[in-house]
Amino acid sequence: MGMDKLGFHCHSMRHFKGAILDTGLKRGEFYNFPAQEIPLLKKEISRHNISVSIHAPLVRPDWYYDPPTFTYLCDADRGKRELSLRMIELALNQASDFNTDYVVVHYPHPLDDLDGVEYADLRKIALDSAYQLSKLGDKYKQEIHIEGYGPNPLLSVDFLKEVFSEFPKLKYCFDTGHLNIDSKEREFDLYGFAEGLAQHVGSIHLWNVSSVLDFESYRHIPVHPSQKPEDGWVDVPRILKTLWGHVKSVIFENIPQYPQELGGHDYKEGVQWVKQLATTLS
Repeated sequence: MGMDKLGFHCHSMRHFKGAILDTGLKRGEFYNFPAQEIPLLKKEISRHNISVSIHAPLVRPDWYYDPPTFTYLCDADRGKRELSLRMIELALNQASDFNTDYVVVHYPHPLDDLDGVEYADLRKIALDSAYQLSKLGDKYKQEIHIEGYGPNPLLSVDFLKEVFSEFPKLKYCFDTGHLNIDSKEREFDLYGFAEGLAQHVGSIHLWNVSSVLDFESYRHIPVHPSQKPEDGWVDVPRILKTLWGHVKSVIFENIPQYPQELGGHDYKEGVQWVKQLATTLS
C-alpha cells in the first residue's frame, strides 16, 4: 500500500523510462512538457497505469516567465499575480484530462524586491492569492498543494497555518532540498518546521543537498543512503517518519543521475532505500 505513494518527477518523455519505469514506480509528477509530447505522455500513463500529479505548468505557455515554475502570487505587482493565476488555471484545466490527484503551485515564492513593501501588505496580498487558489480548486474540483521556499518573510509555520486555517482545502508540498537550504540561510529548524506543518502536508518533493554551494553546482541531488545528516544533508528517514502518515505522495524530484563529483552513485539505490524505509512506515 505504501509503495503507491512513491513517484518520480518527470518533464519530458526522455526521462519517463529512467525515472518511472526503470525504478518500478507507479506514480509520476509531470511538468513543463513540450506540447508535442502530451499525446504520448497520456498514452504511456494509461498503458502503465501511472498515478498522476502535476506541477504547474504541465505545458509551458509561450507567454509566461522563465523559469516556468515560478509564480508571483505574493508579489506586490498585480499584473504578475494575475499572469501567475492564468498559468495555474491553464494547468488545472489540463489536469482534468489526466485524472490528476493534485496540482502543485509555488507559494509563497522567493520575492525579488521587498523595498518599501510592508509585511502587513505582503500578508494581505498572499491571503488574497490563497483565496484565489482555493476558488480555482473548487472550480476545477482539483486539490492544490502549495510549495513554499526561498527568501520570503511569509515562509513560516505561523503564517502557513493561518493560510490552511482559512483555506483548509489547500495542502502543503514539503520540498526537502529547498527547505534544507532555507533552514541554513534563515537559521530555522527544518525538523521543527516539518512537525509544525505535518497535519497540513499533502505531498513531499524528495531530493537532497548539503550546502548552498552543492545546490549551485548540482541543483537537485538524488537522495542516497550514503548522505549523512552530520554532513549537512537532510535526514531523510526522520522527515519521512514525521510526514509519511499525512501525505498522498513522495515524489523524487531530481533527474535520474547522481553527480560524478559526489560519488557517482546509482540513483536507483536511493529509490530502493526509500522503498525499504516505506515498508517500516506503512
